[in-house]
Amino acid sequence: MDVKKTIIFNLRWHRRIGLSVFFMVIFLSVTGFVLNHSPGLKLSKVDLSSNWLLSWYGLEQEPAEGFNVDENWVYLAADQQLYFNQNIVAGCSAPLHSVAATEQMILALCSDSIVMLSHSGQLIESFSQLQGLPANIDRVAVDGNNIFLTGSQGTNQFDPDSLNITAIDQVRAESISAQPLPDKRFSEIADTGTASISLETVILDLHSGRFFGNAGVLFVDIIGLLMCILSITGLWAWVNHQRLRKQ
Repeated sequence: MDVKKTIIFNLRWHRRIGLSVFFMVIFLSVTGFVLNHSPGLKLSKVDLSSNWLLSWYGLEQEPAEGFNVDENWVYLAADQQLYFNQNIVAGCSAPLHSVAATEQMILALCSDSIVMLSHSGQLIESFSQLQGLPANIDRVAVDGNNIFLTGSQGTNQFDPDSLNITAIDQVRAESISAQPLPDKRFSEIADTGTASISLETVILDLHSGRFFGNAGVLFVDIIGLLMCILSITGLWAWVNHQRLRKQ
């Protein structure tokens, strides 16, 4: 093959490879530029929390749930605050195990305390394990105005006036079942502070191909290899062109 045919063959493949990687070269250049200026752009402080993105990263969240008490909602937000509708009423360590209501009050059982509220959402009192609440309690239930706390160590009757705990035999009592929060305002509060992905992480994963798993990484590697071949064919074409001019 003479020099002219070599140049034509080389240029043909140089153009083909160039066209095949054109968009990816632009994309990688732009994302690389953005990542290089990430501190100035503060990309690490931009949090993304859309459901599809969290699901893609394996961080999909369950719908926020709460307890409906006479058309009022009691629920726990991610910042460990207990809410009555849109109002913070008390601190509450996750999880919020159970909620029950008597004629006098609403009782919310948190991980290490039981919070007592009026039916208008006012805090009456909070009774914690440091004050004598038994550990491993995971359900509060009522039978009339009698309050029962049930856990792995059995059932206890709770007197909210004296804060006395009395061990008793198993009883049948009612508690309120958790339901998805129906009001978007409530669910937005409940989701505050939940999992998110920084914009910097997303751009970095797109740039490296990790966003699409192993296949994405392999694809970016192939693009890198083609760019190397593109550089070699470009240099080869230039060298042969110089040789042809001298001839």
